[in-house]
Amino acid sequence: MKFFPVLLAIIIFASCKNKGSQPPATSTGVDTTQRAQDTASFLPISSLLREDLLRVDSFGGGILKKTTLNGKKDSLFIKLPAFKQAASVFFMPELETSAFRQSFTETSLLDATTEMVQFMYAPKDASNTLRNVVVYINPVNSQVNRFYFEKEWAAGDTIVQQKLTWKARQYFYIITLRQPKQGTPTTSIEKLIWAPEYYGE
Repeated sequence: MKFFPVLLAIIIFASCKNKGSQPPATSTGVDTTQRAQDTASFLPISSLLREDLLRVDSFGGGILKKTTLNGKKDSLFIKLPAFKQAASVFFMPELETSAFRQSFTETSLLDATTEMVQFMYAPKDASNTLRNVVVYINPVNSQVNRFYFEKEWAAGDTIVQQKLTWKARQYFYIITLRQPKQGTPTTSIEKLIWAPEYYGE
């Protein structure tokens, strides 16, 4: 999107401007001298995801679905309608622009380790099902590299946690952990790959 280069330039400039008054990099590898808070930009996450979904629409190759349930693995090629159904979990009502601005706060930083600008969103209400959102952008070409989401909710007497990652132009995967009040917890992983070079991962 056209506003990315200007937006990133402003963020990086603001971060570097305060460099002298900030503490050194932390042990996590994040350079805290290049941190900008509350930019109020709020990226249009759903729109960006839809753009990448359109690329899959025009993709001529196969879509590989890999699943792992409690260590047992399986894989098969699926058609586009099944892919879209699986991808629908990424298009959350909380991410729609007006609700997103009202219910979340935004911070950003330039991670010195990954060399990516991270836009991080946290809910104002701790009871929100969507607990964490991070968008990684390459500051060199202003392209979105990855989206990351964390969700948690109760389904009856079971606590469900999900970690969702969408790697732009390549694949997405969903890790779901279910912890019943009584009984054995389960972990499932679902990965859908549309870039052939990542079929083997």
